[in-house]
Amino acid sequence: MKTDTSDQLTKFFRYLLLSVAVCFIAVYLILAFLRIRYPFELEWMEGACVDHVLRILSGEKLYVTPSLEFIPFIYAPLYFYLSAAVSAIIGVGFLPLRLVSLISSLGCLSLIFFFVKKETGSGLLGILASSLFAATYRISGAWYDIGRADSLFLLLLLGGLYLIKFRHSSKSYLLAGVLVSLSFLTKQVALIIFLPTALYCVLSGRARSTYFIGTVVGIVGVSTYLLNWIHGGWYSYYVFHLPRQHVVVEGMYLDFWTKDILSALPVACAISAFFIFAQTVISGKRNYLFYSLMSVGMLGGAWLTRLRLGSYDNVLIPAYAVLSILFGLGIHRAFDFISGASAIKRRVLEAGICLVCITQFLLLVYNPLAQIPTRKDLEAGRGFIDTMAQLPGDVLVLSHGYLPTLAGKRSHAHDAAVNDVLNDTGSAAAAKLREEIRRAVQERRFGAIILDGPWFLEIIQRHYDGHRALFASADVFWPATGRRTRPEMVYLPKSDAAD
Repeated sequence: MKTDTSDQLTKFFRYLLLSVAVCFIAVYLILAFLRIRYPFELEWMEGACVDHVLRILSGEKLYVTPSLEFIPFIYAPLYFYLSAAVSAIIGVGFLPLRLVSLISSLGCLSLIFFFVKKETGSGLLGILASSLFAATYRISGAWYDIGRADSLFLLLLLGGLYLIKFRHSSKSYLLAGVLVSLSFLTKQVALIIFLPTALYCVLSGRARSTYFIGTVVGIVGVSTYLLNWIHGGWYSYYVFHLPRQHVVVEGMYLDFWTKDILSALPVACAISAFFIFAQTVISGKRNYLFYSLMSVGMLGGAWLTRLRLGSYDNVLIPAYAVLSILFGLGIHRAFDFISGASAIKRRVLEAGICLVCITQFLLLVYNPLAQIPTRKDLEAGRGFIDTMAQLPGDVLVLSHGYLPTLAGKRSHAHDAAVNDVLNDTGSAAAAKLREEIRRAVQERRFGAIILDGPWFLEIIQRHYDGHRALFASADVFWPATGRRTRPEMVYLPKSDAAD
């Protein structure tokens, strides 16, 4: 009778854990479905990503001399080109970029599932691992489904790591090298994660490691040379030089580990640490090496990126992905660890492990409604487009790419890209761009300037009048994630502007 009771208790907590976990996947899918057709920005740089796609479709180069007309973001180009291919089929806008990200995120959830299932033989643990990654949606910026490169970057990276771990042929290592290289061509942090992976291949004693390492070195080297040649050297300026100019936020050396990792995922961190420790005793050198170095790469890559001023929660995505995998593997190892106990004690311990894991999921509960733009946001956005359409001449909307095109206006360089160049103090590019901005304002080239906040305000106010605020309500048209900013003020040219 006592055994039956403990059996039922264990089953109850297992089903409860599974039910709580899969809710996070279901909520993510619903949110992605509800957000994908929103016609305005979910995040303040999304519109400029559409501008990148438009530029590709028009046959123009991405990496060009910085100007008010266009400045590329400091990212590698693959996401923009893939989104352009989708846009050519279904039309230009936010939808194709978000579709690429959504499909990529589903691929990430699947690969996390297969990582754990392949290692443990348990589909249940694979679902728990994928569910934990889905549960980190909000703390990693509600980013998986927006028009940004992170989900595609992670999909390609996990694909390469999966092949390294579970496929040992020369062709698999070569394909892994291609995937990791494509991941780098999506987001540069993949190169940091590549280094520990390459070390694993060498230390595990596989002669085939040269296929993986050689492929990555070859593709990265050749692509860098060709893209630099095509763009007259500007590719390296944006992809390698400007990211190094971002200053380090010293407080993040420790805050990353204490706040972003331990405070957010205390149970997952404990279970992951237990798994890594257990590997040293139980599973032998190869398994320990892979997961240890995978953790070093993905946690280290997230940490080094998080240190830079201007980084947002999305840089944590690879860290949360590896912790989700280790979470599933660690639960399996914990169940193995207690398997030698008496039947009743084992079932009580299993129930306890499930309860602790449920606690981790509950710590990640968020308000899904806060991630969805409202009808008032939609109406405010339409009103903003109408306002732009009525303004005379060319309109500079510094912080919101693509939206001006919806009003029949030209889009210009985005504030984030402009500041990346201007912050490269002492460079000729920064000096030329600063002078171009000064002259454009002084000569009143724009029929209107729309700003989110102070930007060259002293010179703008000498030549333009602050006409009116754009929104009557303080609660509308804020992006669902990322930097909290919105268009605030319309400036119109003064008729008697001073020189």
